[in-house]
Amino acid sequence: MDLPSAKQYIEEKNKLGITPGLDSIKELLSRLGNPQKEIECLHIGGTNGKGSIFAFLQDILLETGMKVGRYISPTVLTYLERFQINKENMSEEEFPKYVQLVKEQVADMEAEGYVSPSAFEIETAIAFMYFRDMKVDVALIECGMGGALDATNVLECPKASVFASISLDHMSYLGDTVEEIAANKSQIIKENSTCIAHPQEKKVSNVLMERCKLVNTCYVEVDEESVAVISEGIDGTTFTYKNGEYTIGLPGTFQVYNACTAIEVAQVVFGLEYEAIKAAIAKTSWVGRFMKVNDKPLTIIDGAHNEKAWRELNTSLNKYFTNRQIVYIIGVLKDKEYDKMVDILRDTMSYAIAITPNTPRGLDKDILSDLLLVNGVPATTASNADEAIAKAYAEAEEDDVVMICGSLSFLADYINYDYDE
Repeated sequence: MDLPSAKQYIEEKNKLGITPGLDSIKELLSRLGNPQKEIECLHIGGTNGKGSIFAFLQDILLETGMKVGRYISPTVLTYLERFQINKENMSEEEFPKYVQLVKEQVADMEAEGYVSPSAFEIETAIAFMYFRDMKVDVALIECGMGGALDATNVLECPKASVFASISLDHMSYLGDTVEEIAANKSQIIKENSTCIAHPQEKKVSNVLMERCKLVNTCYVEVDEESVAVISEGIDGTTFTYKNGEYTIGLPGTFQVYNACTAIEVAQVVFGLEYEAIKAAIAKTSWVGRFMKVNDKPLTIIDGAHNEKAWRELNTSLNKYFTNRQIVYIIGVLKDKEYDKMVDILRDTMSYAIAITPNTPRGLDKDILSDLLLVNGVPATTASNADEAIAKAYAEAEEDDVVMICGSLSFLADYINYDYDE
């Protein structure tokens, strides 16, 4: 099997959609020798900030000399970002070999009357096999969606369960209230383990603590009162947490709390020292999160894709760019609450260029443009990155800001864009 054939196989399975439940992934992993049982894992759930927390934590663990695997989805730049060891993607030569191994087992399952595993279940199995074979010291495993029935929730005894901020998202799958969503996500907490959490709403904290009590697991939540921001700007933030002072290159106050979550994991779970943690998180970068890609005009990319993330983005924009015009390039998915996004961000928009993300879930640019216009935002559309950048830069003055946001699904074209042309 070659790389195009491997990708085509995954795409075919992606068309099957999602069948709720863990039966298929458990059966598949059993046939593959249960690789997930042979690796030390950290399991992260939550709504916003999972990627940033694990980016900080990855750098911290690498600083100590560990071999660190990381499984994430969705990806921004390339498909094989899903499977990383020490920040290196799985190679194009290795991936087809793992797909072939899984494909053979899936074919046997189908022949015996089992429901075919989904694309995400297949990818999850590949990640576990890869990390086992490469003998990683620890694997950072990110939930795809939810917790209870997420394919990654086959981990019986993770080293720790970690929670980013939990808020409303994927309500059609996870529940209509934040408590219901938290209850679903809390199912990744396993017996006699450790749970580390980003600061949560009280009602979310109560759900997580109740689950921890039920399974005899220690619960640690970042102490907001121990956080003090010293200075912040577009190039990063300096803050103190408990007895330590830290500097991070990721802007936004929300990133401070993501960093503190990683700090707690490093200290509580791994017993690491302050100096190693401080040095590591100062180096952390995270693609697509308030990421500067050009200076004149200042151009920022952010993957904010739900209500809480849009509110955090709005806070950052008002903090860093007071009295500056902001021109948007914006695209969203049709299953997101994009009307709320427009309502939250419209006061910061001097002009907007709507695009259609290149995915079946992408909202048509004309629908988004019409919504922007109805909400008083001057707007037009663009069919590709070249057209969108050209229109944004024609509209923006040298001291204005160009903001590219709305979904992770289209950011690669703008991250890789040659702005010097």
